[in-house]
Amino acid sequence: MGKEAFTKRKELLKGGLNRDIKKRIVKTVTWSTYGAETWTMRKEDVKRIKALEMWIWRRMERISWTEHRKNEEVLKKVEEKRSLVDIIRIRQKNWIGHILRGNSLQREIIIIIIIIIFVFQISGCQAAP
Repeated sequence: MGKEAFTKRKELLKGGLNRDIKKRIVKTVTWSTYGAETWTMRKEDVKRIKALEMWIWRRMERISWTEHRKNEEVLKKVEEKRSLVDIIRIRQKNWIGHILRGNSLQREIIIIIIIIIFVFQISGCQAAP
């Protein structure tokens, strides 16, 4: 999904644009495809999203994986921090706040889930994996 959105924007791979403009386009086009407010973020999902983010920055800067550059070096070169997972989590919190303000079945379900989680934390029990 994110790779498709990125590769459709050929101007990101060409040298004609300023790096700051390329970064803005990436954040607008690619990051917006992850409207993941309702996703359950598993460890595997987080790992894949982080990998996608690094893939995008490497492609934009034309850094091949065979060059064995560390992710920190790539992030330093594009003057960015890892942010996609954080953005998704912020959107999830905003979505939950939006749902909790309303009066709907989703709201009631979320409140019940929050209560269950709270009871498990207080009692020291752990939920089954």
